[in-house]
Amino acid sequence: MSRYIYSIVRCLPDPRTGEFVNIGAIAGDPTTGDWSLRQLSNLQRVRRFVDRPILETATGCLLKLYDEIERHQAALLEDTGEPLGEDWLERLHRDHRNIVQFSAPAPVIANDAQEALAFVFEHLIVDPVESPKHRSVTRHALQSQMRKAYQEAHLDERLVRAKVQLHVGAKLQSAMDFAIANGRVVQLTQTWSFRLAQVDEVPDRVKSWGYALGRFRDGEDARVVDALGNVSRIARDVDLEVVIAPPETPEETKAYEEAEQVFKNLGAEIHSSEDVAAISTKAAELAQSL
Repeated sequence: MSRYIYSIVRCLPDPRTGEFVNIGAIAGDPTTGDWSLRQLSNLQRVRRFVDRPILETATGCLLKLYDEIERHQAALLEDTGEPLGEDWLERLHRDHRNIVQFSAPAPVIANDAQEALAFVFEHLIVDPVESPKHRSVTRHALQSQMRKAYQEAHLDERLVRAKVQLHVGAKLQSAMDFAIANGRVVQLTQTWSFRLAQVDEVPDRVKSWGYALGRFRDGEDARVVDALGNVSRIARDVDLEVVIAPPETPEETKAYEEAEQVFKNLGAEIHSSEDVAAISTKAAELAQSL
């Protein structure tokens, strides 16, 4: 277990009164960059106290933070960035003094950011929809597992391209988490989590991602471009792997079953997060042809 820090995100309908309602929390490890953000599963109770424009401002702030965390984690995967530090959360606490405020950062011991958030929600935030025992898994966690699996398979680091873009035809493109490539792509891998508090948007994201892959599988010209601008050609029958955090709740299962059809139509191999070694082992074998 490691030291994580967290802050509770508050919405103040009228900052002059000092009255607030908790709408979420943020937690992370400043050393490794394992950060996560969680909003209340249902804001119905909050709407009784907060006008819609104010609540939209608050949730918009959370969305921007989520995007910032995603950008930093993507940079870490590409070895081009630094982890968000403790001073980052301290600045959020210090600089937000209006509609949205962050409690003073506090420490908590946990195995990962999701576990830290589970502790915060169980003990400090009332969220009647989400069971406190439910354990979410982020895509960042899956990506980190996949990166480690490639390293343990002794793949040449130069072949493991993270956060690449698959270009299909003249204008269509789609992001891929990993490509094993060196002028030619032998494996594509994408991660998807279905163990989330808010999983209803995941199938639509999978469908959007799968559209470009489907066009490529059907024979349209395609190429992969990595973060440094290197271009690799790709064959329509390239090995396509999907890593998932499997569902636990009925809502998550429904979302997964919808996405599963996309995976199967694309001819992707589906693996749970406990089976990533099978992907990296296959990648090592395929890489011998590069």
